[in-house]
Amino acid sequence: MSNTIERKKSWIKTILTTIPNIIVFLLIAGTIYVGHHTGWKLPKFSELSGNSVNAISDWCSDHLVQESKCVECKTDLLPKATEFGFCKEHGVAECVIDHPELAQLNTEAKLPQYNTAAAINVIARRENNPVDTLHSKRVQFATIDSVTKSGVNVDVVSESPITEMITTNGELIFDPNHVALLSSKVPGTVAVVLKNIGDKVKNGDILALIDASQVGQLKSEFLKNIVQIRLQKDNVARLTPLAATNAVTKREIFEAETSLQEAEVALLSTQQFLANLGFVLPEVTNSDDPKVLATKLKFLGIPDEIVEKLPLIAQSGNLLPIFAPFDGEVASSDIVLGTVVDTAKPLFTVSDPSKMWIMLNVRQEDAQYIKEGLTVQFFSDNGKQKTSGVISWISPSVDVKSRTLKVRAEVENKDKRLRDKTFGIGKIVLREESNALVVPQEAIQSTADAQYIFIRDKNYFKPNAPKIFHVRQVRLGAKKGRNIEILAGALPGEVVVTKGSNVLLSHLLRSNLGEGCCAEH
Repeated sequence: MSNTIERKKSWIKTILTTIPNIIVFLLIAGTIYVGHHTGWKLPKFSELSGNSVNAISDWCSDHLVQESKCVECKTDLLPKATEFGFCKEHGVAECVIDHPELAQLNTEAKLPQYNTAAAINVIARRENNPVDTLHSKRVQFATIDSVTKSGVNVDVVSESPITEMITTNGELIFDPNHVALLSSKVPGTVAVVLKNIGDKVKNGDILALIDASQVGQLKSEFLKNIVQIRLQKDNVARLTPLAATNAVTKREIFEAETSLQEAEVALLSTQQFLANLGFVLPEVTNSDDPKVLATKLKFLGIPDEIVEKLPLIAQSGNLLPIFAPFDGEVASSDIVLGTVVDTAKPLFTVSDPSKMWIMLNVRQEDAQYIKEGLTVQFFSDNGKQKTSGVISWISPSVDVKSRTLKVRAEVENKDKRLRDKTFGIGKIVLREESNALVVPQEAIQSTADAQYIFIRDKNYFKPNAPKIFHVRQVRLGAKKGRNIEILAGALPGEVVVTKGSNVLLSHLLRSNLGEGCCAEH
């Protein structure tokens, strides 16, 4: 009897232990069945609660607006505009530039006043994925008050001047074609200093006089050669008539003519040496007295007004003038009276500060956008110097160490306010637009596939109209302060979401995983 009772207890215990497992199994099976027949979506609250509370039963949990007013669920409430597809020219879907009827405006749409397609192609820009469909969604709010509570602010797509530039570092220097390092062409001693640092000079002005013995020797050689030529000419003239009477031999005539030619060659050589030193020799005739000619040569190249002021110690026939090669000013001077000088050491630096160069170092990746004729704006590091010029030369090669491209722009400096060897920032102007379309930068949102803005529906403030924001793909241009250029995707006067645009995008992406776009209530 006791055994029977024990068996009954064991059987009852087994049943009680099995029942929870059976219940769990039935719940799992029921969940699988319901999930399979509902697409694994939770039923709406209204479906679970019935019609006991009308406000709850009329709520669209997918889009967080009243179900009876949800334009995504009931598309007949606000039919979507005709779809035109992806615009290859401007790189956006449903292009409002090509199809201004898509613009959310209650007035006639105004197109951009410049060629935005050409502007897009000026420089490499981020592109939108042509197969992306996020732009086809709409973000709907229940009320205007819910928009405000969500922290959403708006602004108007406006027109503003804007400049697109490439920024690089650079240096402002004197035009090397208008800078000269002047030194003595022969060794000597400084006899007279006529110009000092900061003095303005004209082309041909004498900066200093160098006492160089080689100059005196060349002048003596010049006179000697002239006298020798005259003697040889007289000798040839005397012997030539005698040759007809056989009073002199042909050999004597030949030797006389040879001596004349040698004297002429020696004179030419001396003249060339003097010309190389900067002297302009006077014309010499047979009637010139050698003594008079020697007087002319003594102060050759030195104006009379300077000769009159020379001290006695400097009145030598060895004087070599140092001439200014062009109009300008003495930028530096390393010369003192009585200093021994040679050909290697510069004595003066003369520059024409009215001619300057901007030398820029353009990054290799930006080199493809640079061309001659583009405007360059230069700003010194200290902000005190500003100028502009035009690109006149582009290096054919990239520097192997810095991987930058040398670019030169020439500028005028007639007021002398620019300084040599000034470091700063160069901005190469790719394009300038006086009426660019701009929005605040915070209006721009992006995903891995595209960039977007949110445009307010044109009927937003009409009674009973749904509170809709349209999703637009955009192409971006230059930045200016807090604004950024919209090259495609909006038209002037449209209202764009600024603050809170990230909230709209997050809701859009979340609902895109399910059925549509949504917004906070």
